[in-house]
Amino acid sequence: MTKKLAGLSLFLLLVCSSALAQPPRRTGPPIVRGPAPAPKVAVVAEKDPLNDFAKKGKLPRAWVFGGDPDAALARNAAAMILAGDENSLPALIGALQVAGFHIIDQKQKILFKPSEPNGTAFFDYEVAGMLRSSYMGYVSSFEKLGTVIAGNDPDLKKLNIGAKMFADLKTARTGKSVQNRFLAELIFALGKNTSDLSSPQSNLNMLQVSLIERRYLGDLVAAYEELTGGTALFKPKEESGYAGVSFVKASFDGGPLLMADPAASMDDSPCPGVDIISESNGYRKKGQKILGMFGVKLPGQADAEKRLEKISKGVELANTITSYLKLIAANLFIEIEVDVPNAPIVRTKSNQYIDRAEERTITATFKRYFPNSAQINCVAKVIKIATGAELDVPEEGVLKDVPVKWEPLDRAEKSPLYMDAVDRKNLDLSKQFTDEQGQNKIKATGKEQKRDLRKIAVTPVPKKDRWRVAVATEKMDANKDIPKIIWGSLDLKNGGIVGYLIGVIPDVLAKMALKSYRVDVPVKDWEPCSEDWAGTVQYTRDLRKTEIIRSSRTPGKNSAGDGTKTTDIHEDVQVTLNPRTPEEIAAKAERKPADIDAYGNYTTEFNGNRENDPCCGKTEGSYTTRFVSGTDISFSGNTQYGFGLSFSGGDSDYQLGFQLSTGPIKSKVHDYERVDETTCDLEKGHDTTTESTAWLHATLVNGRYPTMYLNDGIELVGSKTYQDPDGSTVTWSWDISRCKQPRK
Repeated sequence: MTKKLAGLSLFLLLVCSSALAQPPRRTGPPIVRGPAPAPKVAVVAEKDPLNDFAKKGKLPRAWVFGGDPDAALARNAAAMILAGDENSLPALIGALQVAGFHIIDQKQKILFKPSEPNGTAFFDYEVAGMLRSSYMGYVSSFEKLGTVIAGNDPDLKKLNIGAKMFADLKTARTGKSVQNRFLAELIFALGKNTSDLSSPQSNLNMLQVSLIERRYLGDLVAAYEELTGGTALFKPKEESGYAGVSFVKASFDGGPLLMADPAASMDDSPCPGVDIISESNGYRKKGQKILGMFGVKLPGQADAEKRLEKISKGVELANTITSYLKLIAANLFIEIEVDVPNAPIVRTKSNQYIDRAEERTITATFKRYFPNSAQINCVAKVIKIATGAELDVPEEGVLKDVPVKWEPLDRAEKSPLYMDAVDRKNLDLSKQFTDEQGQNKIKATGKEQKRDLRKIAVTPVPKKDRWRVAVATEKMDANKDIPKIIWGSLDLKNGGIVGYLIGVIPDVLAKMALKSYRVDVPVKDWEPCSEDWAGTVQYTRDLRKTEIIRSSRTPGKNSAGDGTKTTDIHEDVQVTLNPRTPEEIAAKAERKPADIDAYGNYTTEFNGNRENDPCCGKTEGSYTTRFVSGTDISFSGNTQYGFGLSFSGGDSDYQLGFQLSTGPIKSKVHDYERVDETTCDLEKGHDTTTESTAWLHATLVNGRYPTMYLNDGIELVGSKTYQDPDGSTVTWSWDISRCKQPRK
């Protein structure tokens, strides 16, 4: 049996071996007599591969599924895809690979190659678009697909194509082809939040529609190839019967990926220089392969050829319409701007509610962009030529009258601010709306203190009040709000056949993966004057590297394999210090643990080969295996743990250092090996996900770091970035303060 890669132990610990920073030069740090510069509001985009694709046009890496492509794996993949989190898009890419689809970019470069190709491909924007449009609740059905494919042809209408496609899909779940069984089970499982897929009339989300339509095209090509070989698959059966295109018939095992030559039909494009959907999906050349043979009169096949030609055109029309939706959804980029005037907000020193401190109006502006608007315009013209439907191309601009959700990220007792709605008719911050300018406004007010600080010595302390703001997708009316976001004023009902094929279900998924932002509102707070430091410290570590691995070989045992290992690490920790009061210090109370907020990932992936291993017996053999293995560890959590801060010096010179340890943080560990090709029957691979814990440790050595501000107290504001010996980039940043202390 195969062995895991050496060194891939769970207790990689996510430890920043924290190699120490280079010794600082012996020059004094900047000293400023006066207050530190006013901090600005921080608006940090939360990780969202769908929104990132719209902005950057790049898909994330694929999730690697190990083990056999069976029904259980299909259901697991579907659950990850429907979860609506940062792993959903990688999981979709990985599932498409298992199902045999290539994924290509607009220049038809292969981005993701399956181990067992089925002969068809998805454009990269389609992958992102089918996921986002499914989250938005866009649906169709087998019945509608069949009606569009049949068009106005009375003979094709008799075939009841939608019902036949549905029957073929059910048959595929128990068919002989492992790949088709996986795909069929995946399609059924992806309908969990749309419908139970019990009839041709059941709703199909855009994930399901895309998979069915794309594989149906492959079956169409296979059917024609069998037809021209002398097997009449499209022969009418009992007047209205249909023994033709079958989901379970096409396999394309090992077949070539047939893609378009962009120049082949550019003269026919309504948008010269832009690949239209029918070309980019491989339809043009596949269609040419079919339609080019229609002129060849095969004895006894004339009726079958005519039907095949009409059906292929119908499939292409359905594809163009659904691809239009996916193209818009993939290119929808949501951006949020947040303004807090005259930051920071100064908190009162009083403990009386009536002595509330400064107030600020926080304004969030929501905008939408479509970076690939030229192609969207082009496809709209293609649809008009094919159907006569006039489609409004979505315009960039502010999002008007859409629900907005504000969500606190800090516990109420820790928050230094009150947040209230400006609209007194709608006081719930989780149920706000944008106005005609695409804005939503809330009011921030400094809280009263737990004790009266007006008559004791205090020191100013920089703090943050952290919130998440996003389009409130779970609060939406799908029929009203979703088309408004993606299209603006477009009403699908006026789109003719477009509106017939595509609808929106009211019970849209709660997670649409529209962009969310974390908003850190700066606050000037106060703490009783003590020897302890207050404020925040931020730590990040990033590493991405690729290594060539040559494994050692032990006689009689398999090697770990030769290949390429990729390591990707991200660690992010925010530390909020909790100083002791003067009374606690006088009583020699222990130092308080800091509030630790940590998240990140530790990923290794190995693309390898094992050759001449005895995997199927005790003696050296000629067995070879090509595989992908690795471990994905993700962690996230809030905890309290001791934080080491060392400071020495006075008004003219000082040294500062940090010791970070997070304590145990909940983590999820995905360990896998996928066998892509092998001559050994015992090579099966594996795929396991377990819950565990992770720790992070890091050190910033004592040094002279900028900058110290001297006023009523001491405030240290600065950052330090350096390279660890392993290639990691480590960054520390801090804004901390305390009362002045005599030089020791």
